[in-house]
Amino acid sequence: MTNTQKFTFKLQIVALILMAAGWGWADGNFSSGLPLWNVLLHCIPILLLLIIGLQIFRVRDTSQGAESHARGAEIGMTVFTVVTIISTTVLVILGVSNSDPNSVGVHNLWDWFPTILLYMSALLWLATLIPTRRVQAVVNTATIE
Repeated sequence: MTNTQKFTFKLQIVALILMAAGWGWADGNFSSGLPLWNVLLHCIPILLLLIIGLQIFRVRDTSQGAESHARGAEIGMTVFTVVTIISTTVLVILGVSNSDPNSVGVHNLWDWFPTILLYMSALLWLATLIPTRRVQAVVNTATIE
């Protein structure tokens, strides 16, 4: 693993932790005072993030199996990140379009904190994919020649 890959991996871990914090904060913020089934429904993103995160935290070695699990986890995390961006954007639009503070959506400062944290972590994750692709392209080109 090169220094660039190690740094990218560390940034991915930071993005994963920030996203878990953002989802936990948002879920706690938006599910307070709701029935138990609704609270459990809000826990689904955290559980998915935990499952994906466990695969990313695995030690990467040279065996084929570990690398394929890490690649699958990166794809899963990228899909999760895109869904996060879409869902937070929908919540922002719902908050802006409805001025009732008790309606669904981002309305006040306490709603904006987890939303911004989710956007930051999602953009950080997507940004870590750019250098990874460049390093792989250089390696693939070098092995072809």
